[in-house]
Amino acid sequence: MATKTPKSKAAESAVDDQTVFDVLRILPDLSRALGRSVPLEIRREGISVAQMKALVHLAQTGPQTMSELASGLRITTPSATGLINPLVDYGYVERNRESKDRRVVTVSLRESAKDLSQRLVGLRRAQIEKVLEGMDGKQQRAFVDGLKRLAGVFSGEIALNAK
Repeated sequence: MATKTPKSKAAESAVDDQTVFDVLRILPDLSRALGRSVPLEIRREGISVAQMKALVHLAQTGPQTMSELASGLRITTPSATGLINPLVDYGYVERNRESKDRRVVTVSLRESAKDLSQRLVGLRRAQIEKVLEGMDGKQQRAFVDGLKRLAGVFSGEIALNAK
């Protein structure tokens, strides 16, 4: 009769090929789903998912310089400027020059965008709550930690050879 040997630590932490395949298959679906989950009224105006993130970020953090906004969104300052320009044109964001240093530009939500951004936050919150429903606290933390690691590897913040 064969005896079972306990799994080594390396075997316990080995990556399951099926799990990797599942994640690779899910990622494009997730990306498309995030884009489609933008409310129709916003999509009609041509607001992108990235611009929606900028609106929500400004709603949560308040007025910011372009470099602060870029840092908060984890993009370059020129990219942040590219996101904000159409939002200014739509009337959702306003630019203000600092009185002490006219070179410094802050951006903030206009009153017309505050309700919209709160609805976006509420929508995302409800979606996330649905995902976490039925998970205990430990499972929720593991899920969030996994998403952070995934984002970190994709962004280059976590090196591929790091353990």
